[in-house]
Amino acid sequence: MGRKKNNEYYAVISGRIDTPTIFSSWGDVHPRVTGCESVWEGFFSRIEAELYMRKNGVSNFETVIKDTALNTTPVKGDEPYYAVANGSAPGIKRAWSGEDGALKAVREMPGACHKRFRTEAQALAFIEDWKEAYAEVVRRAVIEQLDRGLRPQNIYLDVGGLFYEGRRDSVEPMAGLFESLQV
Repeated sequence: MGRKKNNEYYAVISGRIDTPTIFSSWGDVHPRVTGCESVWEGFFSRIEAELYMRKNGVSNFETVIKDTALNTTPVKGDEPYYAVANGSAPGIKRAWSGEDGALKAVREMPGACHKRFRTEAQALAFIEDWKEAYAEVVRRAVIEQLDRGLRPQNIYLDVGGLFYEGRRDSVEPMAGLFESLQV
């Protein structure tokens, strides 16, 4: 049996988005649909994603299609690149299992985000897409709170409460960070 083909397109109807959008990178989608109420699905082709949108009553949608995100399924016989954008040890792994594998970096990790790729360039682009999307979600959450009249405790931009050093026991402070953030 061959390797499972990667989804290449993601139709996002709702989540942390303003407008329904078809994305070509899971890295762009993950922070927008994880940990919140969302309606989305992954597809092998753009046509399938567009049909899904129309089937769900969405006729006007945006598209964010990136060349580096397409045709990501590794070729039979080639070793894939496993990109871990969010996990206990983010980065590019050359194996799924084992001491340095991607599985160890994402196992039992709330909000873990990973995908396998054909090329190292695709894996790197995926990680950058995830970081940009995550930063956008956080930026929008901050603006939402400021619009509600809340103000920062200080202006020193201490983001320490948002991050941890990859240990599972230090994830808990982030548990409720995005619970009320629907944009």
